[in-house]
Amino acid sequence: MKKNRQSERFDDFARINCSELCIVSGVLTDISKEGFKAEFNAPCDVDAEKEYNVQIRLSRISAEPLELIARPMWSNFEDGKTSIGFYILHSKDTARLEKYIKMLKEDLNSEDDTGIISYDTESLFI
Repeated sequence: MKKNRQSERFDDFARINCSELCIVSGVLTDISKEGFKAEFNAPCDVDAEKEYNVQIRLSRISAEPLELIARPMWSNFEDGKTSIGFYILHSKDTARLEKYIKMLKEDLNSEDDTGIISYDTESLFI
């Protein structure tokens, strides 16, 4: 968990699709209520003034992907990889995102107590 931001940011893993931004899927590396960091293994044409429709397929739950609207706050292209920090605007799935962040926080607290991460077993792929 990263605390040097306005809200707690959690290390996580998810697949990101944003066809307006990049032809290949990206990977989410961390997430908070307000934003997330994504990495794409390709150059991306990032317009900081544009709002992008982003689909995030979370790794810890098997529900439909989150449908979010996000604006790039920064981007960096290095070694053939594009990293982008997104700010999340009010979206259709804002409530689902907040529920997921709450789950991440509870899992982190549980891990701190026991050393084991708890998962929602009803939603896991086996």
